Amino acid sequence: MARPYALLRSGFPYHRTMGQRRVTSNAVDIAFGKEDRVYVLCRGGLGLEIRIINWDDDNLGTIGAGTLHWPSALLCDSEENLYVSDEAKNKVFVFSKNGELTADWGVMGSGQGEFNRPSGMSFDADENIVLSDVLNSRVQRYTKDGKFLSQFGEDGEGEGQFRMPWGTTVDDEGNVYVADWRNDRVQKFTADGQFLMKIGSSGTGKGEFNRPTGVAVDGDGDIYVSDWGNDRVQLFDYAGRFVETFIGDANLSRSAMEYVMANPVTLRLREMADLEGGKRLRAPVSVRVDGEGRLFITDFGSHRIQVYKKEAYRLSEDQIAPALRSPVLFTT
Repeated sequence: MARPYALLRSGFPYHRTMGQRRVTSNAVDIAFGKEDRVYVLCRGGLGLEIRIINWDDDNLGTIGAGTLHWPSALLCDSEENLYVSDEAKNKVFVFSKNGELTADWGVMGSGQGEFNRPSGMSFDADENIVLSDVLNSRVQRYTKDGKFLSQFGEDGEGEGQFRMPWGTTVDDEGNVYVADWRNDRVQKFTADGQFLMKIGSSGTGKGEFNRPTGVAVDGDGDIYVSDWGNDRVQLFDYAGRFVETFIGDANLSRSAMEYVMANPVTLRLREMADLEGGKRLRAPVSVRVDGEGRLFITDFGSHRIQVYKKEAYRLSEDQIAPALRSPVLFTT
């Protein structure tokens, strides 16, 4: 899909909350299947597994418990096979939607096709896997059955170099984005690894990061970055210009509401509580976007997924004035 010339951004209202502590414990990633199935990768004291829920927030069971040791990222392909990177085991595990372990690949090392703490994953247009190899400071590309295809990156702070790269995504033009965790920035590359641009630096201000973990790009070219250490997600346009920040607006999910209503002590505690902090993001790990303009944030510290829905309208060049040298937003 061609990029719009410009956007009329009406807003980005909060849409819904999914999951709760006893179900989507320490959520680190999310993927979407068919028939309303939603897969949430959990990594924490309450579970090392893929939790299956649906859009009604029903708990449909788990996959991978007992196999996964320190999972990082989750993908669901067109046949609803599930791919999980495991940092501790230096492998990618493949499960069917029914929970069967169908394959695994990867070994510890620094050579081609080897890993040292594999983390973020994304599909390209051919459903090849683009994967961040954290302690080898590089990004690798594989077929779904684990055949090595290519790699780029090296340790450092310069353009095209990484310090513990984390999340990855591929846009609809084939460009690769990498959350460069230790360098507090996001880098953009061509499909073959040629550097295009970077976004961000260390800090707490607009456009600054404290250990970015996840990155996603929607059909308008907007870039979303989970700013883990700053407890927020930041939105940038296709050119890397800061647009806005998401800090969290959660309500009780349906499953959480049922739990609270069944527990008188919890009801009393919530009735007496200051609820402001409970809405906010705590250490968000990954961001994902879908074709309906929805932004999914895995709210790791609060064991849930926060969902926003974009309201923006594409503009052609003849609908909007030329760019201004000193823009100030005001209401007319």
